[in-house]
Amino acid sequence: MNNELQQVVNTCIALSEAGKKPSVGMLRAKLLSPLPIPAIIKGLSYWKENKATLKIQTVAEPTIPLNNASDSLVVRVTQLENEVVALRTALKTLQQHFEGEGS
Repeated sequence: MNNELQQVVNTCIALSEAGKKPSVGMLRAKLLSPLPIPAIIKGLSYWKENKATLKIQTVAEPTIPLNNASDSLVVRVTQLENEVVALRTALKTLQQHFEGEGS
């Protein structure tokens, strides 16, 4: 899966886990970097078809050479946002596990 598709799928998973139904407009607003609409639609379709088996995956770092400090900050923020999404997912899974034990 390419980075664009993975970003869309990760965002769909995060939105879904937050109780929201992902849509193209919502994804455009929540994505870490702007993506073309066809890429968003493709990712949303993929998520809908596979949502039962998908988990958030870390998106590989871009291989585009960085020209200045602001570019490197954008990349770092993107990495940290991806990590936050993954950590939230793991935390939610743990909470559900422990809530299930208490019942």
